Amino acid sequence: MSKYAENAMLIMRVMRHAQAAVKSRFVQQVVPKKLTIVQFNALLHLHWYGGESGMTIGELGEHLGLAHSTVSGLVDRLERDGWTVRRKCDTDRRQNRIQLTEKSQQLFQDRAEDATDFWHQTIGQLTSEEQDELIKTLTRLKEVMEKPVWPSYDQLHPRDPGHVKKRLEAELDELAHAKLTSIGTRFILAQMAEQQNQHELAAYLKQVASEEIRHANQIFELLGHEHSLKTALSNLIRQDRIVLEEVLDLVDTAQTANHKESLELLQQIVQDNKRYKRWFSNMFKQID
Repeated sequence: MSKYAENAMLIMRVMRHAQAAVKSRFVQQVVPKKLTIVQFNALLHLHWYGGESGMTIGELGEHLGLAHSTVSGLVDRLERDGWTVRRKCDTDRRQNRIQLTEKSQQLFQDRAEDATDFWHQTIGQLTSEEQDELIKTLTRLKEVMEKPVWPSYDQLHPRDPGHVKKRLEAELDELAHAKLTSIGTRFILAQMAEQQNQHELAAYLKQVASEEIRHANQIFELLGHEHSLKTALSNLIRQDRIVLEEVLDLVDTAQTANHKESLELLQQIVQDNKRYKRWFSNMFKQID
């Protein structure tokens, strides 16, 4: 290995260690305030780009590169802990804008003081001559490496209509599947409510589940995901086959565990699933 290569590796190693020291101090400042790195990163983007008006969930998601549902949950936790607040948008009352609270503003003021203290304890230990020499050397290294100007966020993430449309479609699809997941839970809760004579609650749960079905279907139609009845029924039969295989595996497990109650229940489910399969298979053959 040449002398130049050895020196380059040494320089890179020293720079990595210096960066690690800065990151370590950063974590020490964030963790005591019960913030995760992702949460603090969200606050930073709101601080840098949100201004007084704040940002919408979608805008914050684009900055962080996270899905709408993930950012929504992240903001819920930040709001719960008093770091952010949702306020209605002045130009569109249907939208909320996420803004920093006084608690967050104080956090960034404290960080500025912490940063001053940090650099005093690190760079401040070098003499003025050593600091000047270090700056001169690093500046020269930058010139030699011809490091380009770091692109702005807008350059890296252009907000063209096509990009926004694709993101909207992906989030709508995610919303529809989330609604489908909640439908079964609502029907199960409705049945439990009826067993406990909570008939009004059961009626509300069934009504909401029906509306969730309608919403999901409307979203799928909007996205052009509608399928023929025969295709959809074929997919259902295939899914039922997978479920039946999983139940049969559970039957084997229950037999091995000698758990009589579970075994009886699972055997009944197997018989029911086989009956469903016969029904749907017969219907499938009759559909044109």
